[in-house]
Amino acid sequence: MQRKPLKTELHHWWPRTLAEYWTASDGMVSVIRPNGDVQRAPPGTFGGITNAHHMKVGGPWDSTFEPMFNQPDNEISAFVEWLSTLGTPHLDPGEPMVERIAPQSVSPESLQQMARVAASLLARSPAIRHSIKLTTEHFRGEFGLKEPADKPLIAANQRGLYDAYRTRMESSGRWAVLFSDQTEFITGDGFFHNFPASQDAINSGRKLVLPLLPTAALIYMLPTQHPTEPRLVTLHLGAKEVRSLNEIAQVYASDFLFFRDQQPRLTEDFRCGAHKQFQYHRHTWLDPLLDDLSQYNRWGARGSASIGGRRSFSEYLRGDRWLEEITLGHR
Repeated sequence: MQRKPLKTELHHWWPRTLAEYWTASDGMVSVIRPNGDVQRAPPGTFGGITNAHHMKVGGPWDSTFEPMFNQPDNEISAFVEWLSTLGTPHLDPGEPMVERIAPQSVSPESLQQMARVAASLLARSPAIRHSIKLTTEHFRGEFGLKEPADKPLIAANQRGLYDAYRTRMESSGRWAVLFSDQTEFITGDGFFHNFPASQDAINSGRKLVLPLLPTAALIYMLPTQHPTEPRLVTLHLGAKEVRSLNEIAQVYASDFLFFRDQQPRLTEDFRCGAHKQFQYHRHTWLDPLLDDLSQYNRWGARGSASIGGRRSFSEYLRGDRWLEEITLGHR
């Protein structure tokens, strides 16, 4: 039987089921561009790329992997409802972090759902597509090919990322959900992570900070070492902490930022209109926070909480400083 030709479709990297949670009281979603222009439209208008997941190479060889995102997109509502059941103490940011972090019981089913949602949003993000494009064009250039990477070629390299990310997230690592009830998170067409845009090298040291809702951000951490339990912790952030995360989000975004009611103050990094990143994806404020979240432990049902001494993420920052001192010493 002859296969039907692929129809032109708008493939959402930020699904409508999630965009609905970013609507203001009038039901409209707001985005802000690098030049400061604000645009408002119904959910689903922003966050899509035409034929992003189609591999149109001609005739019977055409294929698409868009259907693989149906499951995580359809379970967004149930996932958000589950997030609302997670409790965490509202302590002042000046209190010890070990008292602010709350361990959470999580079923294997919820862990798998969390992995599906996070992996799907990461694998199809414009920032990942941008990384694939740069890498592909670099290697093509070495063979004398000057043509830019087109959508089918990008899609071919993007196709296996969802399963690769999801499998790793399901099997190992720690999750954290950061909540805020006054200062809102922002999100964009890129967010902080150090996952490779390939199916290989998804090893220890990986980290992902995904502002999922105006009131919640999802974090995945795979340090070199961490307590096996709890698999999930939560933390309520203060206003200054949320603003710090929002500034980080602006570095990794390129074309626009989602916001709900609180319009962000744009940084120079976002005004450049390009996907940027911190050197080696290291950050002097964020990495110690990830250490605290990943090394938190509570011994027994009524045991005392502690944060282990391993600093898997921030130890790289010390290495950077050591290298800088060596470099400066030889100038």
